[in-house]
Parts: sequence; C-alpha cells; structure tokens
Amino acid sequence: MNILYLFQFVFRCLTVAYAFFYLLKQKYKIMGSLILVLALSFLPELSDWFMGIVIDPFSIIIYLIVLYMALFLGSSLGYYDRYSWWDRTIHLLSGVGFFGFGAAIIKTNADSKKAVILLFNFSFSVTLHVIWEVLEYISDCLSHGNAQRWQKIHPSVNHVSERTLQPAGLVDTMNDTICCIVGAAASAAVWWFFI
Repeated sequence: MNILYLFQFVFRCLTVAYAFFYLLKQKYKIMGSLILVLALSFLPELSDWFMGIVIDPFSIIIYLIVLYMALFLGSSLGYYDRYSWWDRTIHLLSGVGFFGFGAAIIKTNADSKKAVILLFNFSFSVTLHVIWEVLEYISDCLSHGNAQRWQKIHPSVNHVSERTLQPAGLVDTMNDTICCIVGAAASAAVWWFFI
C-alpha cells in the first residue's frame, strides 16, 4: 500500500471517528465541520475521475492537512484564536498545496516551457488563495463570523498590536496573502529542480 493511500485511509477513519464522538456529545456544529472535511477530502480523486487531473501525492497530503487545520481545528476547536501563528501556517501550507494543484492542471500540456509552467502554478496558487479570502468574507457576512478578524468587538483574538495603524481585518488578510505567496514561491523554487 502506498503512503498516500495509507494517509488518506487513516485521515478519513479519524475524521469519521471524531464525527461520531461529537455526535454522541451532541456538538453538531463540530460534527458538521468534520463531515465537510470528509466530503472535501475526496476532491483530489474526483478531479482525477471526472477531469483527468492527477494531483501529486505530496500536494494531496498538504491539502488534507490544510483542510483539517482550517475547518476542524481552526474553526470548530478555536485554534485560530488560541495560536497567533495558526492562520499564517495554514495559508503558507495552502500556497504549497495550491501550487501542486496548478502543476496537475498544466501537466496536461507537457510541451509548455518550465518557466511558463512555474508561472502558471504560482499564479494559480495565488488566485485560489484570493478566492479563499473572498469566501471567508462572504462567510463572515452571512454567518456574522470573524474569519477575517474584521470585527472590533468579538470574543476572538485578533493577534494585532494595539499600536497598529491598519484595522485587524486588513492585517489578517494581508498576512494570509503574503504567507500564501511565500509558500507558492518556495514551491516554485523546489519544483524548478523536478520539472
């Protein structure tokens, strides 16, 4: 059994076990986020089955880690508020994972030059991140959440200095974007040697 299949199997079994645990504790919101994590864990396979886009195992593992960190640990268990570095770590890893998704898409055109492939992957990664930030904003607007740390009075911790000149939401979004760009750029540097 290869490492990716083993990782996916263990990941999904743990997700289902946690979902049952929170079902028994009648914590339906947490259980719902775990069901969403489980459903989204099948996206790489669905992209292969329906679109012929084969994502590399490393990027799939990073994707699953980001899903778990963002939706379950971050949102449901409050890690965003407990650890100031949590959000930045997720966005750094998403830059790496999204880069791999871009690589899988452009791999269908093997005649492309290395620089074009890396530029596409970098751009694709940053674009997916921008879409992510827009979805966070929409989610905040619809659910009165605080994923972008824009609310001044909210029980969450904004992790922004009292002396900052910019509002917390802007600082959070820019830090997330910069972390994604750093992750995508680091991936481009590594992939340069593998393409």
